[in-house]
Amino acid sequence: MKIIKCLLLTLSVAIARNGSASDPVNGPVRCSTMEHMQHLSAENPALLQIWQSDEQMLQQAMSQNALNRSSSFISVLPVVVHVVYKTNGQNISDAQIQSQIDVLNEDFARQNADTTSTPAAFRPAASATNFRFCLAQTDPFGNPTTGIERRMTTVTSFSTNDDVKTYSSGGMDAWDVNRYFNIWVCKLSGGILGYGEFPSSAHTNTYGVVINYDAFGRTGLVSPPYNMGRTSTHEIGHCFNLKHIWGDDGGGCTGSDYVTDTPNQSSETYGCRSWPAYDACTGSSGNGYMYMNYMDYSDDNCLNMFTVGQATRMANAMSLFYPTLLTSTACESVNGLGDSPDDFRFNLYPNPSSGIINVDMFYMQNIGEHVKLTVTDLTGRSIMERIVHNPNGHIIQLDLTGNNAGIYFITISNDNYNKTQRFMITN
Repeated sequence: MKIIKCLLLTLSVAIARNGSASDPVNGPVRCSTMEHMQHLSAENPALLQIWQSDEQMLQQAMSQNALNRSSSFISVLPVVVHVVYKTNGQNISDAQIQSQIDVLNEDFARQNADTTSTPAAFRPAASATNFRFCLAQTDPFGNPTTGIERRMTTVTSFSTNDDVKTYSSGGMDAWDVNRYFNIWVCKLSGGILGYGEFPSSAHTNTYGVVINYDAFGRTGLVSPPYNMGRTSTHEIGHCFNLKHIWGDDGGGCTGSDYVTDTPNQSSETYGCRSWPAYDACTGSSGNGYMYMNYMDYSDDNCLNMFTVGQATRMANAMSLFYPTLLTSTACESVNGLGDSPDDFRFNLYPNPSSGIINVDMFYMQNIGEHVKLTVTDLTGRSIMERIVHNPNGHIIQLDLTGNNAGIYFITISNDNYNKTQRFMITN
């Protein structure tokens, strides 16, 4: 999508033209992020100028490579999911929540099973991003947590006015937005599937996404065609400063998503198109438009890619506006890195590793006859457990070559000691 210079005009037009974005066939509102922006700017008109200034600052930083974001730098974001429900049917299971975390990690790492559905012409532009996600292990007070909290409410449904983000209005307050990525799951009114909040230099206590309970994850109470978790992928894209791929210009072919490797596009897509698809902006030849991009409105089973430009924009935007979120340690357990006594420690090498990793256990004192060694992935799922007898002074080699590249944790524990260290598997 081509870049245009009049950022304030673009924002104003986008907000004015996107009060409703409902599917003309099925009715659901795929995304109400622009409607939410309208709500925020109506409450605080100064936000339009702040958003314009933020965009200019981001463009300048990217043009100067001021943030020096390496493609190999991976940030693991601690997620807290606030489940707000009125009926038992809206109180989604832990398994459904975990399935959404799995989807996010696959989609943002481009390890989703449907990458083969990306048209060959667009595959060179398709890209993994710098972001991975885990359910938080430590709450804002330093206590253990599952990263999930629930509240039964008297509110029948919520809208884009952020009431679900406040306890006094029937919802749940955000955890510190500088340390946790907040997701609210609830019943949204008017067929809305979700909405997000763009990052900004003007931090709020409402930053995060809101997702309808039956469009969250890919198992449990999900409803097709929005049953593969891509609503959250789309809305988190907004939270990381991606715009809609067609530029929210009402079909004018003049809007912009500020990303150069997404083709110019007339308007949003519904259903699932066949490639190549053309519109008023692309003409009737060439590769057509990118209806399979996560920032379009296609059905979940038709969305499968971010682009290099989108990944770069997200990395720079989050480094500029939410740097402490990228370095938060809330994915680590309460008794995690550095929390055990100094005389209980172990080394991991090589780190990063190709999958073969050595656990070198040396101690200032004898911690007992045996310890439990557990390897977990960044979502907290155990992928290996082993009891180690007489651990003092031993070096144990683990073969994890069958696992995907990414961030992992090794925990060594018994009744008296518990310590976790992080390592990375690379391909």
